[in-house]
Amino acid sequence: MPDCIIVGGGAIGLLTARQLYLEGVDVLLLEKGPLGGESSWAGGGIISPLYPWRYDDSVNILAERSKNIYPELTQTLLEESGNDCELINSGLFTVIRDGQDDVLGWARKWSVDASFIDDSGVIHEIEKSVGDSVDKGIWMPDINQVRNPKLVKALKASFDHLSIPYQEQCEVEEIIVENNKVTGVRTKQKTYIADKVIIASGAWSAQFSVTKSSVDVLPVKGQMIMYNGQPDLVKRMVLSEGHYVIPRKDGRILAGSTLEKIGFDKTISSSALDELHRAAVELIPLLSDLEIERQWAGLRPGTEKGIPYICQHDDVEGLYVHAGHFRNGIVLGAASAELMTDIVLNRKPWCDTSPYMMSAQH
Repeated sequence: MPDCIIVGGGAIGLLTARQLYLEGVDVLLLEKGPLGGESSWAGGGIISPLYPWRYDDSVNILAERSKNIYPELTQTLLEESGNDCELINSGLFTVIRDGQDDVLGWARKWSVDASFIDDSGVIHEIEKSVGDSVDKGIWMPDINQVRNPKLVKALKASFDHLSIPYQEQCEVEEIIVENNKVTGVRTKQKTYIADKVIIASGAWSAQFSVTKSSVDVLPVKGQMIMYNGQPDLVKRMVLSEGHYVIPRKDGRILAGSTLEKIGFDKTISSSALDELHRAAVELIPLLSDLEIERQWAGLRPGTEKGIPYICQHDDVEGLYVHAGHFRNGIVLGAASAELMTDIVLNRKPWCDTSPYMMSAQH
């Protein structure tokens, strides 16, 4: 019988289960599909929220801690598993037209290297491939990226290396609660008994009877496309009006992303492809000559303020909720897993937990 069952094998569930295991907790992770098969592999992997100055401090606290964790974490995963997560320093140029003083004030507060640039010559020194629309904005040279599918693959290999128990294709149908205390979970295959259960099911976290009225997480579809390019054709990440271009190590270039609140629908559309391609070419004109290799969609776990739940359930002893990271599951995940571990082990947490509690979200 495990000490703790983690329901959900995306980046949040994987990072949480691994952190708890390293702290000596007997864990079991259950995932309804393949590990990391939902939004974890579908995003861009920028190790920063998009427009972080628009977010609450509670999001920036997690983001800044995660930025410091990822270099060591990805190196450890490489040593454990032989899988390279492709953590690279691309830097991020964000097109903005005004409000730079507020942004630079945010950067000073969080000790982020950021500068406002409105000289096209300097911008082209940063990224020679940008189009005329990239004429002014905020340059943050220290922003890293990680390749989501490779991070998930490395985490799974780490589980195998460390012998952390997990079950794929094992959908949890019910969280079992008796006298307001969790006793385990029921799947199609069998019932698993445990005194602690963490719901880390992403966009599906509010689907359980015990969380329907108390956890406000909704699916937000994001579609993306990938171009087949050459290494170093584009070197920097570029963002404008919610659309971004991300160059990968092997020359592939991602362009994203749509924001669609249409329920649990992961179908892709030609209209989204046209929108993404048009926005990407405006940022990086040379993309018009490249083949679009593929298009896909993921369902992000959205919350009203973009602040995740990292907490014990208000009404059920032994039940925890770790979900609602919206577009920031990767960037917040490493620090979020550390905080969840502190909470589960009932020790002094590394930061104030009140913004992430269920009561704070309503």
